[in-house]
Amino acid sequence: MLRRLLVALALCAAPSLACSGNQNLQKVEGPASGVTLGYDLAAGQIYKGNVRSSETVRATTGASLSRGFSFDVTLAVRGPDPKGQGTLVTARYSNVDIRWGLPPGATFSVGELVSKATSQLQGLEVDFNVDETGKVLFMPDLPSDMPEELRFVLQEAIDTLETAFLPVPARPLKVGDTWKDDKTRGKKGKLGRYLQATATSKVEGFFRDAAKNSEVTKLSISETETEITTAKTGSHELKKETSTSALFAHADRYLTSLTRERQTFDPGNATIFTKLEVNWSKGPTAQATAGAVKQVQDISDPCHPDYVGGEECQPAGAANPGDKAAPTEPPPAGDPVPATPPA
Repeated sequence: MLRRLLVALALCAAPSLACSGNQNLQKVEGPASGVTLGYDLAAGQIYKGNVRSSETVRATTGASLSRGFSFDVTLAVRGPDPKGQGTLVTARYSNVDIRWGLPPGATFSVGELVSKATSQLQGLEVDFNVDETGKVLFMPDLPSDMPEELRFVLQEAIDTLETAFLPVPARPLKVGDTWKDDKTRGKKGKLGRYLQATATSKVEGFFRDAAKNSEVTKLSISETETEITTAKTGSHELKKETSTSALFAHADRYLTSLTRERQTFDPGNATIFTKLEVNWSKGPTAQATAGAVKQVQDISDPCHPDYVGGEECQPAGAANPGDKAAPTEPPPAGDPVPATPPA
């Protein structure tokens, strides 16, 4: 049986201080009616984040290795999706630093892998959809023909985008309130990655953050996740168990920071211990409208297994002459991840 990762919280000597490693937090009383959390998704709103991830991989053979990455990411809110799929957001990566290790006997160079992954991620733009409660409605997949070792590194970085938006209920919350959220990504039984997860969130308390000069809601989240990657040669399943602590600026309406610890169980291969730290700041609103959004869809063949548009696959000879062939190479650095939200 998999053991849930437990994060022990110690009590502070001074009862008014939060003992989360952040000495800038001072506990305050929340309003009697509770606090309603939500996200500021006004068109043009900018958020800047710094991401740091470290991993330790312990193989079943007894060998271990360390790896990690850090980068900055800027989120630009583009406005309402014309198709009604929430709000469009564009993320852009910068200052990418990848520190990677490979097990003994690897058939490719770690230096080459890091170089390729860095060039792919640096300046990469990803378009995704989110609603005002923080539920991510659409996140694009990487091309199915991307080399597996490169896909793993880039997928880790893209997955961190969702740490900017933890789902919250559209009702007033008080200390001790809990709620559950289910998440799925990909298509079950199709080539590529399929993910299914359940998260349970809890309000731990309300605090004053002196560093940001704002009041925040402290949340704790426990999550279980199953990830299945299907290729032509077969499928592989991973189990993940995660504990997260987050701070939400309820008046400014955004998530300010997040610390996540995760265990990934790869049966027969390894157990991976991951720690992720993300800090967000809210910038000034830029000039932007939904009409300025340019969606890119490189996979326009409805019969392609990675196609995510609304058209139906037509018999041979009946395809739209304007369709383009599916890409055979990963997108160059700076290009958006090729995808379009489903209708």
